[in-house]
Amino acid sequence: MQRRVSILGATGSVGRQTIDLIARDPERYPVEALTANGNVEQLARDAVQLRARLAVTADPARYADLKARLAGTGIEAAAGPDALIEAAQRPADWVMAAIVGSAGLAPTLAAVRRG
Repeated sequence: MQRRVSILGATGSVGRQTIDLIARDPERYPVEALTANGNVEQLARDAVQLRARLAVTADPARYADLKARLAGTGIEAAAGPDALIEAAQRPADWVMAAIVGSAGLAPTLAAVRRG
């Protein structure tokens, strides 16, 4: 049985560990969304590897870089606080909320409200 997953804070320690687990059985755990603060190189690499539908950087200044890295992959790119909330609200069976501190509050609450 598939379980669609989103990872908020994919490039941090908890996010990396979650990706390592998902990468062992990507057919069972399709990825809806991955988010990161500013490490768009790692974010793009993980999004391509796991065939995520959406990759979001919290830093709007890194959007062009992320979009360029994902060009031709079919993966949607987005940036900024509203995009983090959108990622959290995407349809997923599981959301790993791994954004550190108060920056993670709004996206985590959005995921909880979505259910």
